[in-house]
Amino acid sequence: MTNTQIILRPHDEAETEDLRQLERAAHRRYLSLKDFEKIVAAPAINPERFRTGTTRVAEFAGRRAGYIIVQPLDDVLYIASLMVDDGMSGKGIGQRLLAWAEDCAAEADVAGTCLATFRTPRWNAPWYSKLGYTRMPEARIGPDLRAILDRHATFLDMTTRITLWKPCPA
Repeated sequence: MTNTQIILRPHDEAETEDLRQLERAAHRRYLSLKDFEKIVAAPAINPERFRTGTTRVAEFAGRRAGYIIVQPLDDVLYIASLMVDDGMSGKGIGQRLLAWAEDCAAEADVAGTCLATFRTPRWNAPWYSKLGYTRMPEARIGPDLRAILDRHATFLDMTTRITLWKPCPA
């Protein structure tokens, strides 16, 4: 199956609860990993987050398969959340959502896209690295992104996290 079967569309506020459940399903893949119990047990994303950014929903074979939330900050497009239903991984859905965000960053004439993610497992930092993301230089982290990372530090072990970015093509 190719990602040409993936349809991206704007988020409809009426589906917010369904997308929050999709996130819960996506987090089930952490069940088999040591030290990720907090992720599995954490509440779903706050519904307000869908309103503070731009959300695209991916559909595959006629069903909701994933979503991405992006927001501009500090001359980058921040990927606040990228989720793919656990049963839909490996079909190119995450890559298609990520490409959409990268296109948005280029159109917005910002420096690139960025996100904070776990260093492991393979579907976090290693996956983004395969797609051209690298560690974001400390000097590139602006005040708004710093505030997000500081908030993350209140409930996550930041030694397990990494901030990645991918500059827009020149």
